Amino acid sequence: MKKHIYNEQNDLHYTLHGDVYLPDLAAPENKYPPLGKYGMMRRTYLKEQFPAHYNWMV
Repeated sequence: MKKHIYNEQNDLHYTLHGDVYLPDLAAPENKYPPLGKYGMMRRTYLKEQFPAHYNWMV
């Protein structure tokens, strides 16, 4: 059996793991955009003044 295959129908590459071909998928690098000045200020405020709420949000 081939170690790597390509499926043209769904445009995915697959790698053989044991007896099963699994798709070669990768998660995006940055899920969220970077925080701006006011986002960082809000995070610091919540962390200092409301730690329970901050931990719940994280």
